[in-house]
Amino acid sequence: MNSVYFITGNRMKASEAREILAGFGIMVQNKKLKIDEMQDPSAQSVAVKKAEDAFRVIKKPLFVEDTGLYIKSMHGYPGTMIKHFFDSIGPGGIVDFLNNKDRTAEAVTVVAFADSKGKVSTFKGVVKGKISDHVSESRGFHWDSIFIPSGYDKTYAEMGQKEKNRISQRRKALEKFAKWLLKSR
Repeated sequence: MNSVYFITGNRMKASEAREILAGFGIMVQNKKLKIDEMQDPSAQSVAVKKAEDAFRVIKKPLFVEDTGLYIKSMHGYPGTMIKHFFDSIGPGGIVDFLNNKDRTAEAVTVVAFADSKGKVSTFKGVVKGKISDHVSESRGFHWDSIFIPSGYDKTYAEMGQKEKNRISQRRKALEKFAKWLLKSR
């Protein structure tokens, strides 16, 4: 079985990555590092910088990921700063802010892999959707309680972990990464 380090302090992200990559025969070894995360609206830029910084510390092949929620009527904000935004006004604040506004949104995850020499490759997953007009009672992970993927009538939180992991932006990015990693080894 292939094995790779995933640098994250977030147990939910580690659990999702472990479950998704196991289907490709890739074992995830979670490692928590204290890395300063730059504030940038681009998930691509944030993920690449995190991978470079993590590689300088452990000097082994690894991957990181960064996720953003880009809301059309907010001109793509909050993007990668969703956690701070979410912590400030909560899911209800986001829902209320969007009253009578376009609720179209995109969930984006970028996985950045640093190889044994520190060269970084990226893999992007996108799910189009919308922000719900209410906060679901099923809370889930951060903004899962308010994001409804296109083609569905329920939020990620209402789907539950297994169903979400089949369609999420993280799944799409990790799937691209897994296929590339298996082909390149």
